[in-house]
Amino acid sequence: MVTDSLIRKKFVRDTLQQGISKIYATQESVVRSNYQLRSGRLLTSLSKHSSDSSISGESYTIFVRILPYLRFLDMAYRQRNDRIAKSRRRNLALYNRVVWGVLYHETFPQLCYGFTDEVRKGIRNQLESSLNP
Repeated sequence: MVTDSLIRKKFVRDTLQQGISKIYATQESVVRSNYQLRSGRLLTSLSKHSSDSSISGESYTIFVRILPYLRFLDMAYRQRNDRIAKSRRRNLALYNRVVWGVLYHETFPQLCYGFTDEVRKGIRNQLESSLNP
């Protein structure tokens, strides 16, 4: 039986997974184009797209695994304030700009305003067709 709560949970899970995969893809492309690879751990970690999700009641939790030094790689060129340093920093945005940009400007508005009747009907049809082949 397909309920409204199941449809809502699937919409939230799909929307968050879509945002997380976009974050990983953006970070992976920045690492490939702007950083010299030494051990390859950073690129391997980003290409795994590893995340765990759990649903309990009405709460939904996602755990995303990242290397700790990824958060600090985009801070490496903060010493200078000239034009060259600013343009270089723009290309090296790995963590804060990417994560918060995708979450606040794409994922959260989609969660707030994207759950329309058409989406609800589409998810219901998808779930019913998977339950009744």
